[in-house]
Amino acid sequence: MHDLVYGAGALASWIAFLYKMNHLRRDWSNPALRAMCAAFGFSAVAFTLTLGPVYQPVDAALGVPNLTKLLVHSSMVMFSVFVLQLLAFWEWPARRARSRTRAVMALGLVVVAAMSALILLAPVHDRYTVHFWKTHAGESLMLWYLTIFLVALSTGLLAIAYRAWRFSALAGQLPWLRRGLRLTTAGALLSFGYCACRGSYLILLGADIRADALVDIAMPFAGLGQVVFVAGLTMPSWGPQTRVDEIGAYRALEPLWSALRAEFPDIALHTPATGGTTAVGDLDYRLYRRMVEIWDGQLALRPYRHADETGATDELSARADAEARSIIAALRSRRDGAPPAGTGPAPGAVDGELDWLVAVSRSYARIAQEQQLDRT
Repeated sequence: MHDLVYGAGALASWIAFLYKMNHLRRDWSNPALRAMCAAFGFSAVAFTLTLGPVYQPVDAALGVPNLTKLLVHSSMVMFSVFVLQLLAFWEWPARRARSRTRAVMALGLVVVAAMSALILLAPVHDRYTVHFWKTHAGESLMLWYLTIFLVALSTGLLAIAYRAWRFSALAGQLPWLRRGLRLTTAGALLSFGYCACRGSYLILLGADIRADALVDIAMPFAGLGQVVFVAGLTMPSWGPQTRVDEIGAYRALEPLWSALRAEFPDIALHTPATGGTTAVGDLDYRLYRRMVEIWDGQLALRPYRHADETGATDELSARADAEARSIIAALRSRRDGAPPAGTGPAPGAVDGELDWLVAVSRSYARIAQEQQLDRT
């Protein structure tokens, strides 16, 4: 059962890793893709090394019995770190995402360093054992090692579940991204079941109660959780290849997105070379990113906007025209070196954010062209 359960997790992780590496090969500058590939790589290594036919030969090659467990557990911790980094890149521009996740990455590396020190000092290297938890969990240094591992992994998984579920609420008009985020939440919670079982085992062991069955019960949570994780994180790439409406929306956002990105380069996740490419396989994700970057650009432009520019009407086209004129005026003020006017009004919005942004972008393109013709 052990090799079957973990083998499923390993196979799913390797398939996802190779699948996304093919995307990364064509879009190397994409930090979200790099984070996803790193996450799948660590997951694949972790689950592969747990397999009996792999674990013992690697141990023999390292020359230190049971040191492979450090590679397994460290890879699981780093998997959660890179998934959190991926979700940050989905939510924020690249620079902000890196600054937000720098502490998470540093903490992950500190956890791996502490685990490394503890396992190297622990008396667990005299002989190879396939029953690592049942054999060594009661030893003092190993108790600390396993506690640090479980706390770090549990924290990462719960943070992933929270953020993925929260993001899913923002992707209402992007069904494949929304489904993927909700499935990612389910994968994180299933994987947390592994931590809950193993953590309960350590707590009971500290009370001199052996509940070895909890060690075995944890395995299906890990294997199934990883399969669901992989499905959720890759689901934005599963959408139909002929989603004409979404392709049209993605292209329709180009004028407004390009203008804001040119004025505020930090909002962009992708480089100019890759940002305008309609990669249908990742269309939900790219469409979501383009919407987020437009929102960020509008927020950055707020100090140059004036409350009387947006107009007041219930008609979508009239509101979109007013919003577009407000954006054009604010961009011109900023380019002319005008001082910020204050906080400015919040960007306009209606129910159905994608339809609204598409309408504003189309109005922007038309009005900007008309004003350009008037000046010439």
